[in-house]
Amino acid sequence: MKTKNIEEKMEKDPWYLTVGKTPIERMEKLLSKLDSIGRSREQGSMVSKADRDLSYKYIGQIKSIFKNLSKPLKWKPFLMSDLILLTDSPFKVKKKCVNETGL
Repeated sequence: MKTKNIEEKMEKDPWYLTVGKTPIERMEKLLSKLDSIGRSREQGSMVSKADRDLSYKYIGQIKSIFKNLSKPLKWKPFLMSDLILLTDSPFKVKKKCVNETGL
């Protein structure tokens, strides 16, 4: 499954489409937001209804997408360790990372 498959699953959601210009930016924003919501809950902080709804809407889809990649990944470690390669690296490095991870 590639980034475009994530886009296909999320393409009808206005929130998702407005958080970034590229599929990688949108994925980074979504995963970061889900991680932030999860951390807030774990710490016992109040989470807004909008954030709870966002989490409920996407978390199952994200877990399923990452589980069904050609090389299955867990989304939180991917966010913390691998996604930076796709966002802060030169284009050639990004392209290779996308091709090798199956995103």
